[in-house]
Amino acid sequence: MSDVEQPSSRHHGYVREIVEKISEHHDRAVRQREEEELAEAAGEAAFDLGADIGLPAVPHRAVGYDVDADLGIDKEPPQLRA
Repeated sequence: MSDVEQPSSRHHGYVREIVEKISEHHDRAVRQREEEELAEAAGEAAFDLGADIGLPAVPHRAVGYDVDADLGIDKEPPQLRA
């Protein structure tokens, strides 16, 4: 009986190893894709303060730049800006 079980258990061991390798590869691929998407989003969301000072937006020409406007909080009530 052990002769019959032995090849079967070896076979399942190989399958288990393959499943583990595929799972690890999938997890690495998901993490890599998430990191790439996060880096891309951060790059698109950032603004260049030096460029904003050098070429200010039309409503900011008097002061060069307006951090509140750049962050999108310029229309919030003053008590929420603190």
